[in-house]
Amino acid sequence: MIIPQALKASQVTLLGYGALLSESSSRLTFPDLTNFRHVRVKGLKRVFAHPHIYLVKEGLLDPSTSLHLASLSAEKSQTEESSFVVAAFDVTLDDVQRENFIRREPEYDIVSTDYYDLNDDNGEKSHPLGNGVICLRSKDENLRDIEYLHSISQNLKEKGGIWHWSEDSGLLPATIYLRHCLLAVEKAGGAAYESFLEETYLADRKTTLKEYMNEYGEEVMSSRPPSHLAHRFGG
Repeated sequence: MIIPQALKASQVTLLGYGALLSESSSRLTFPDLTNFRHVRVKGLKRVFAHPHIYLVKEGLLDPSTSLHLASLSAEKSQTEESSFVVAAFDVTLDDVQRENFIRREPEYDIVSTDYYDLNDDNGEKSHPLGNGVICLRSKDENLRDIEYLHSISQNLKEKGGIWHWSEDSGLLPATIYLRHCLLAVEKAGGAAYESFLEETYLADRKTTLKEYMNEYGEEVMSSRPPSHLAHRFGG
């Protein structure tokens, strides 16, 4: 397995922007993490822009019958002032942990980016607090050599594969995944929760999650994962 450069150091700072905004959720995946805090990343946009790979692979989402498929990603923004709150925490990695991380996030580009003080609003004059590892939007032609990834990409080719859904595709958040993220981020509260609602966008890159929840919040929060995934998708 090819290890991304961003993961090669023995100790790294990971940046989480979905359910990992909650420390308790982060510790389910990284029980030995240290120095959990919230910070801000800049020049990136948080978007529900591609199908949730695990849920599609497991047959829990059907792209032929629904557009409620999307998982979260971060992508480079066309406007430098674009930013959002992420969780930063430090982990020590060995080769097994590196490979497990890649298997959990198989479709993403795993790269490094600067992060800033939570309340930093100094624009280009700002100085980063440090550098962390983040999962970014990729391209289908760059997908890792994992059979099911290429199968999903091929099966969804006419709609946009994994990473090429258009802004007018009508792609919407996968309901049980969105509920999971909201329950987790609600635990984090404060700036993390506010940012999640106001600085997360649907696939059209215009509609904020807050606007979407104002209309569909009751439906989202009343959804439930299958019983065997209740813990994994329970916030």
